[in-house]
Amino acid sequence: EKIREKTYQPLGKDGLQPKIWPPMQTRDGRAVRTGPGVDAGPEDTYIGYGRGWANVSNTPFRGYKHDALEGGISTPFIVRWPGGIPRERRGAIDHTPAHLIDVLPTLLAAAGASCPERNGDTRVQPLEGIDLLPALRGGATARAQPICFEHHGNLGLREGRWKIVSAYRKDQPISWQLYDMQSDRSELHDLAAAQPERVRALATKWQAWADRVGVQPWPIKPRAR
Repeated sequence: EKIREKTYQPLGKDGLQPKIWPPMQTRDGRAVRTGPGVDAGPEDTYIGYGRGWANVSNTPFRGYKHDALEGGISTPFIVRWPGGIPRERRGAIDHTPAHLIDVLPTLLAAAGASCPERNGDTRVQPLEGIDLLPALRGGATARAQPICFEHHGNLGLREGRWKIVSAYRKDQPISWQLYDMQSDRSELHDLAAAQPERVRALATKWQAWADRVGVQPWPIKPRAR
């Protein structure tokens, strides 16, 4: 067991960690315990439980945190809104694919508000997501653009039943995989070689999104001064 011997001052109500990552101390000033032999759970611990347990946690999906495969991105979106969701829909499961970018448009729609086009002299980037209220109420959603994402060079796009992903490999070109999410949610059968035209069409849409929102090549190189 590795225990940090250094003592810390309490952070106070609005205090921030002196070192952002990994966390070094609790809010009341105790050193954070980490390493082999430390059990997860108490507020003075910080551990990762390793690839083996991560694989068990993600079963039957492939991949881990930061991957574009379902094991790295799939998570439930749980909503409780007694006044806004019909009684017959309470406890229901909806399988409509959604993304974090949909949260703000949904909240704006629920509040009857809209996103401003400008903030002072600054143009506000148009929202990429959609309003999920129809899905929460048992209806259908209308998504004009596919869901696209990128994290540390791991790329992905979901459009209807089709999904393409590419894992980051240092100094290697993008290599897309294609999966039919309707029949192969666990992403076991890569269809890229059998459907190259579909891959190219979806990859073109991913690149258009990346150019529009400013996705940077990975690793990001600092700009020359």
